[in-house]
Amino acid sequence: MRTKDTFGFIRDFISGRRSEAKDVPFESHSFDESEVDEGKSLAVLAYIPVLCFIPFIQGKGANRYAYEHGKQGVLLFLFEVVALIGALFWKAALFLAAIASLVGIIYVLQGRTWRIPFIGDLADKLESDAEEHIGDKM
Repeated sequence: MRTKDTFGFIRDFISGRRSEAKDVPFESHSFDESEVDEGKSLAVLAYIPVLCFIPFIQGKGANRYAYEHGKQGVLLFLFEVVALIGALFWKAALFLAAIASLVGIIYVLQGRTWRIPFIGDLADKLESDAEEHIGDKM
């Protein structure tokens, strides 16, 4: 386990010097100082949502350093979009389930029946399957 230099990147970031770690794949690329200095402003865009496409689209021809960050930024952006869509979907689903539960409680207290859209149909199928299995046992 690599505990000696686990947080070495923080020390390097604070001191402003480059990391000497050999097992970090991103640093396996050899960038000269002028390429790094030129590409810093473009590479920063790689980690800003939607703007991450700028260094990625400009490609290796413009600046390899910015391009390498751009590749990571695009994948990070796609991950963020998937997470956001998933979170919004689940929040909307939970909200609709809470509304359906509340409406169901109101109908029960009024002594009425109510079929929840889509779920009511599934419940009917569940009932018929259970009746078949109960009928088989008798």
